[in-house]
This record gives sequence, C-alpha cells and structure tokens, in this order.
Amino acid sequence: MKELCDCTWNEGAESVLMLLPRLTVLRGMLDEKPVKELMRCCEAITQGDIRTAVDACFSMTSAMLSSGCRRISGDLFKDLLLDAILLKPHPFAKMAAANRLDEALYNAMKEDLDVLYGLRTLGGSELYRFIQERYKEVLRKRRPGRDNAVRLAEAAWGGSAVRPADDEQEKPIPGIPAFLPQNAPRWDYGEEELRDSFVSDEALEEMYHRFLESEPDWSVLVEDLWNFFAAYGSGVFLKNRAFIWENSRLEPMEELRLAENIPFFEREYRRCLDHLIEFMRGDNSEPLLILGEKGMGKTCMVFSLADELPEMRFVYLKGTDGLGELFDILRDQPLKFLVALDDAPVFPLAVRTVPVNVMLLAASEEVPSPAFTKRVTLEPLKLDGFTAIVQRFLEEKGVSLPREELRRVSVDHQVDSNGDMSVAAAAAVANSLVR
Repeated sequence: MKELCDCTWNEGAESVLMLLPRLTVLRGMLDEKPVKELMRCCEAITQGDIRTAVDACFSMTSAMLSSGCRRISGDLFKDLLLDAILLKPHPFAKMAAANRLDEALYNAMKEDLDVLYGLRTLGGSELYRFIQERYKEVLRKRRPGRDNAVRLAEAAWGGSAVRPADDEQEKPIPGIPAFLPQNAPRWDYGEEELRDSFVSDEALEEMYHRFLESEPDWSVLVEDLWNFFAAYGSGVFLKNRAFIWENSRLEPMEELRLAENIPFFEREYRRCLDHLIEFMRGDNSEPLLILGEKGMGKTCMVFSLADELPEMRFVYLKGTDGLGELFDILRDQPLKFLVALDDAPVFPLAVRTVPVNVMLLAASEEVPSPAFTKRVTLEPLKLDGFTAIVQRFLEEKGVSLPREELRRVSVDHQVDSNGDMSVAAAAAVANSLVR
C-alpha cells in the first residue's frame, strides 16, 4: 500500500476508511474524538461534501490539541498513535504486565500495529490536500455541460426559440464552499524530544525512538512491546510513581514528601527502611505497622520512606475502603508497591490477601489487625527529646537559641498543654519562637 503522504485524495481517504475499522485490540481509538473526526472527514471527502470535510479536519486538530496525549514526536497525529500504543491501558498492555500470554490477543496486536503503521505518514497538510483535490474535482464535474452559445446554435438549427440558460456556476452548490482557505491545519510543532518527565522515561524514550525512526514495519515490534509492558507495567504506572487511592481511582500525587525535615525517630526509621529493603530484595513481605500517638510524625515517616525508595510505586489511602479492589489492580503489574494506610481502622486482614508484590504499611494509634506482626512503635517524647526536636525545627529555619532557653520554653509548654510532648507540638513551639 502506498504511503498516505503520496496518495491522491481518493486513495488516501479510502485507505483511512479501510484501515481504521480493522483495529481490534486498539479499537477504543474509534471512540475517541480525533479518530471520529478523521473518519468523518474522509467520509465527507468521498461523498464530495467539502464543507463537512473542512469542519471535520479542523475539529480533529482541535481534538488532538486537547486530547492530553504526551507531546513527544513533534507531530500531533504521531503523538496520538504513540499514546494509543504505549500509554493507554489496552488489553495487550494489561496482558503483558500481568505476564499472561494469550496468543490470539498477541497476534491481534501485531495486526493493529500494522494498521497504525499504515496511518503514520498522515499529516495535516496531507489531509487538507485530499480536501483541496476533491474540491477541484467536484467543481469540474458540476460545471454546465453546454454553454449558452451551444444552446443558441441548437435552437437555430431546429428552428425553435430559446432562452440563454442561467449561469449554473452562480448558484450555490450544497456542501461546496465558494472558496477554500489556503492554509492547512498545523499538526507539526517541533522536534522529537522529551518535553516532560515520566517515571518510566528511560525505557519509554527507547520505545519512542524505535517506533518513530528505527523500524520499517511496526508489527515486528510486538515482542519488544510485550517486554516493555512486562518490565515497566502499564497505564498510569508508566507516568507516575505516587498515587492517592480514593473513590476507587488512582489519582497521581504531585508532591511525595509532606515535610522537608527528616524523620526524628532515627532508630525506628532505620528499622522500617531495612524492612522495606528486604521486601525489595524479595526476602520479606510481612505487613509493617508504625504505632504512635497522634502528632508523633507517623505520616511524615511513611512519606519519607516512600521518598527514599524511588524504585517502588507508592499508594496512599486513608481507611480501607476499596482495598481489595486496589489489590486486584496492583497484583497484575510487574512492579513493587508500597501501600500505606493512614489512620488505619480496625479491620480483618489476612496476610494471604496481600499480593506478593505489595508491602502493606499502616500508620495507626492502635493495632488494626493481628496480621501486622512486624511493628515499630514511636514512643512518647520525654522533655530532653522534645527540646531536641524543637531545636532541630529552629535550625531548619535558620534560628539559633540557647539550650537553656529552649528547655525552659519546653517545660512551660508541657505544663500549659497538660503533657502534650508530640512532634507536632514541638513544631508549634518552634513556630511560636520564630514569630
């Protein structure tokens, strides 16, 4: 089949209308507005409805601009194709991530890659050229077959009276504008490059390069595509590392660390970190519980642990709503996950329900389940420890006060607060001294 950039209007429009309905694994593309508008444009071209074709062409461009596809190739349409292949959670991506081979699905993906390869050279200028060529052809075909001179000559030979015919080209023709704008929609916007940052960019950049430059036939990349998803996961896990689970959805977290300061319970923090490193090595997946009273910095410690282990994906949730549904999603990914329950309530949890690729970590004031046999407790602070934390908060703010004064302020706080010696209280005392 000829490249679309080399096709005439009828070859190009018919090729698009023939190729797109062949999609199976990636058939969801047909429900997306850019592809719907592309098919509407090509159908209008074949029918000679130029106004509709022009509207669909520019509507497609608008839809691609707002589609959310990653800007990577320097061309909006190629971005759309790469997004469908690499970033959408389609059945092939899910199958490879879960390492469950379905040969029929595997072969169908090869066919879909062949279809998209046939579309890859379509550009805004090519699509608009199809419209312009069809416009000229429609105008030629709809010109009057006989002009007035011919009609008068025929009347003279026949001896009959005749009126000059109206100029049919002066009448508006349905679907045919009086003229076409010269400028085609712009789909190109620059060079191929990474313009933002995804957590899997090291592997994604190589896949982008192969699809855009290396291979003469995309179907031969199906095995590389399988290996990519099998190693790096699929869907949202290719883009983000940290998520909040709420309303049965994984929402990306923009900032992972809650505070810039390091955990204050260094010995306890090290015990938690060592346990997570064992999990990463495959030696231990025992759920971990961080116990402590309110305000002791449990949540800060959880986020600091996640921040220190970038190889893991992090999922944060309050309570346990939808935990089983979340586990079903995570167990079908090849990645390691740290799932953190904050203020975890009491709930019946069996260790066997936790996927082997998930480390379950709970921060709570009480033991939420007997399954949490691995526990680290943040003990209430004594006066010297409380004073030391106040001093560290001040040092981070660039403030230095004598130790004796800090101890006096800490004693006053202990008396006034009825014994609240938490990390949160130490932060509040430090803030009061800075003002």
